[in-house]
Amino acid sequence: MSRFDALRPPVLSDPTAAAYKDWFHLNVFLPDSGRVVLINLSLHGPPWDKRARAVGVALASTQDGDWIGGIEIASLSDSRIDTQALFLSTVSMAVTRDGTALHARVARREDGFEADLTARPLLATASLDLTAGFGSGWIGWSAIPTLALSGTLRIDGEDIDLTHARGYHDHNWGRWFWGEDVAWEWGAWVLSEDITIVAARGTDKAHHSRQPPHVFLVQGTRVYGFTPDQIELSYDAAPTRTARRLPGALAAIHPDRRAPDLPRTVTLRADSRLARFELTFETDTAAQLLLSDPMRPGAGFINELAGRCHLVATLDHRMLRARGSGVFEYVE
Repeated sequence: MSRFDALRPPVLSDPTAAAYKDWFHLNVFLPDSGRVVLINLSLHGPPWDKRARAVGVALASTQDGDWIGGIEIASLSDSRIDTQALFLSTVSMAVTRDGTALHARVARREDGFEADLTARPLLATASLDLTAGFGSGWIGWSAIPTLALSGTLRIDGEDIDLTHARGYHDHNWGRWFWGEDVAWEWGAWVLSEDITIVAARGTDKAHHSRQPPHVFLVQGTRVYGFTPDQIELSYDAAPTRTARRLPGALAAIHPDRRAPDLPRTVTLRADSRLARFELTFETDTAAQLLLSDPMRPGAGFINELAGRCHLVATLDHRMLRARGSGVFEYVE
């Protein structure tokens, strides 16, 4: 049995099929430099509709605040899709045949991004699997928060050492249209002391109405969970110029979204019987993905914020401090 989830396309009789969304996501954290790498493959619209699109994104933050990488948008007929695989010409992601690892490949030399990565889970099972109402439909989420990485990664002509790199993978699927009054806030942070923290909640586009947050902390093979009433997630937002916007054609017709109000400092607190922590994340740079719904008019804006973080925690009555890097995803 595979350790990874599978794509969940609609059947022909599904009355909500037009709102179908599905994607695989892989983050690579490079703690030695504080850089973050994002590789994402997604489907928008039902498989039998000619308007449906597959999207591949490969982005990496740089130490000077820029972003390297690019985006590929293709029809489903020009893509190869299997139950646990999405292949585009320059970006692909697939679960290995034995179900034990995730393989991601990027061939975008002209954008300065090439990768051939294998990610293997460090936990016995995924730590989170949930579904929730979302706009006119719903969203599902499963996550594998800690992965060991091997292979090759070349960013802007530099071969990246993966010795201390760590990975995060999740799978999202559901039924909604980009442009609806829905959004989310999601973050993943990798720190010293072998700690990974993940947080997520759904919101409206203005981020005024928020669903209860979901948070978990992983240290080694130990997972600490928290109930929504034990969690506080807050941030200070300010107009922030996005260093990279993709795709360029959509960015050109949305100049008003070039410097949106984005979180500059994120504070996450959680307190349970076995674990208590406060995480502070400082945004260094932001990239923006613009997604136009292929099935009806509407667009969504996914802002990827990369930066440094520090943690003060008490885990099983042991106090510790840790530093690291992470990404906070702020969707409008």
